Amino acid sequence: MSHSPSPSSAHSLHAVDRRAHARRRTRRGATKGGRAWPFAVAPVLLAAAALLCAGGAARAQIGSGGSGGQHSIYGEFKVDESKAGGEMVSISFVLVLMTDTGKVVERQSVMSGTRYQFLGLRDGFYDIVVESAGSPVIRLRVQLTGRGRVDFKQDISLEWEKPFGSKSVPKKGAVSAADHYQRTPATQSLFDKASAAIRKKKFDEAAALLQKIVGADPKDYLAWTDLGTMHYALGNAAEAERSYARALAERPNLLAAAVNLGRLRVAAKNYEKAIEVLKPAVEKHAQSADANHLLGEAYLQTAHYDEAVAHLDEALRLDPQGKAEAHLRLAMLYDAARMKDKAAAQLEQFLAKRPAYPDRKKFEQYIKENKKK
Repeated sequence: MSHSPSPSSAHSLHAVDRRAHARRRTRRGATKGGRAWPFAVAPVLLAAAALLCAGGAARAQIGSGGSGGQHSIYGEFKVDESKAGGEMVSISFVLVLMTDTGKVVERQSVMSGTRYQFLGLRDGFYDIVVESAGSPVIRLRVQLTGRGRVDFKQDISLEWEKPFGSKSVPKKGAVSAADHYQRTPATQSLFDKASAAIRKKKFDEAAALLQKIVGADPKDYLAWTDLGTMHYALGNAAEAERSYARALAERPNLLAAAVNLGRLRVAAKNYEKAIEVLKPAVEKHAQSADANHLLGEAYLQTAHYDEAVAHLDEALRLDPQGKAEAHLRLAMLYDAARMKDKAAAQLEQFLAKRPAYPDRKKFEQYIKENKKK
């Protein structure tokens, strides 16, 4: 059962809010409680399937994908058989990971209720194609990019149903709650051309095609979302924000648009506005680790520490590996609040997940000095 984190469930930080807020601005190497805090942690900017980010660059520079990198894509694979009408359904599926140029990176066989994982991936656009009995069922677009390692979680949920008078077939399920929009043949043709342009990294061309789609059909929330991504890739954050906001106006529960808009506002340090979009997103999609992570960051930056802890903890519960960096935010917060034993515990958990982290020795020294006996 999904649930939203409650501030009352977090460690109470109200008593030290003022002190923590003052210490939060301390620069790397500054003294905290008589000893230098061993690291600095930048505000979280997460890689996502839809939003193009390039470490603050005006224009995204995305790699060509493929093996030989440090990123990963993983998630749960589930098939709902409740509407299959009692008929036997496929018990095995194949996940095909492809680059945006069509090169197959890896194939994996999966069964319902199991987890899949693609490891050692480079920056780039990828498609995950789900095949059943040799035929493609759905295709999901994922983008991996980041200065450090990115572990991207993409759960896949299919619903198997039996159309009247035909054999049972799987259909797209909760891959994303609203990842389908019924278009006219003309706008669908434009959308297919835009998708092809995106795969070729022709973002100007894709943006122009998507603009034609929303001009012909202003209610196409998926086209608005992709248009926002293209504007961001082209360095136009203002138009990206406008497009994401329009997508949400047409489809308020569209998680991709909400997360992208929230991430964009966090990157711009517009934290209050980020909270405005991320808070309802978490209420509607309590199982989104990305939304919880970003909301926790926005709350941290606005000195709402109880709420920050609650949502960062929830992001870690939902995606322990992919959101491992949330341990660093919690550790920094606890250290500023002079809860050094809790900070040490967070660093210890982080190192268990990221053993090759560059500042490992500094972290280990901090843990040794502050771990609860």
